[in-house]
Amino acid sequence: MMRDSDNPRGPISRSVLAALDKELRRKVIDFAAIRLGAERAEQLERGVIAEERLGDRDPLHAVYTHAQNTLSILVEDLAELRMCRRLADAYAAAEEEYLPSGPPMSPLTMSYFFCWAVFDSHVGPEKETFGTVAIDLCRRLQTEPSLVRLFECMQESRMGLYKHEGAVGDHVLLREFVTGTQHRCVVPAGYRGRPGEIWFARVLREPFETARLGYSVVFTTPYVLCREREGRFVFADPQEWEAFFARTISGMGITAADQAYSQLMKYGLSANYWNEYVFEAYVNHQQDMILLAGLPDVPLSRPHSRAREALRRPST
Repeated sequence: MMRDSDNPRGPISRSVLAALDKELRRKVIDFAAIRLGAERAEQLERGVIAEERLGDRDPLHAVYTHAQNTLSILVEDLAELRMCRRLADAYAAAEEEYLPSGPPMSPLTMSYFFCWAVFDSHVGPEKETFGTVAIDLCRRLQTEPSLVRLFECMQESRMGLYKHEGAVGDHVLLREFVTGTQHRCVVPAGYRGRPGEIWFARVLREPFETARLGYSVVFTTPYVLCREREGRFVFADPQEWEAFFARTISGMGITAADQAYSQLMKYGLSANYWNEYVFEAYVNHQQDMILLAGLPDVPLSRPHSRAREALRRPST
């Protein structure tokens, strides 16, 4: 849901908007980039993005990538503001801890980390993020609504756990755990997968009803989940993950299972819950996918957990 420009989400947004004339306009915020992003978003909404301008890229992925690039410029400037210091500090601390770059340096890819840092990492009871602050700022600046809508969709998104249910043409069918929602997705990373796999991914839905593309986009490189059995890694067991969600959700104090699941997948049980999971669960990778093993609440199931590392240390 779009937020009214005169009703910002929380105290950080209110402070930024109060300083708009005094502070932001002294900084070099690339309003040209915002205008270009708005133009591209408006073109998609009208369905007039020319294929030759996009090359081989899927139009939905292309416009979300353009929105991400535009938003990254805003975030860089917002991070320098005093009122955004807590958000910037959390970003910097996680970046130093997990060194996001993608395998082999780090299992956290740049697309995964950017989305977490901008849309999920939050402060305060209003759960303000760089994304919510940027959206409030753009609405005050009366940025083209099509671009703001893209930002809103990205902000509302979260990681999810999905069962692979096959493919239709160029699209992969993914059904989400707990919610049961099926998504028909384009996967820009190129990985097609196989039915029965379990994916950990961020799926961005079609933002404009007028475009009528009829599919979503897997915005991050798919993390494919497995488990260790007799020294080998095999497909993750859906029942193990269903049991994980059942026992985890029951302790969250949220009655509706789908709401508890959404909260868990977006915010985790702690600030770096999912970052830590990806970091410790890494097994292997190829160019178009990353393999993870284990469960978040079973330390010995993750190959690089502290519990596993302790077992490997020689006793003294």
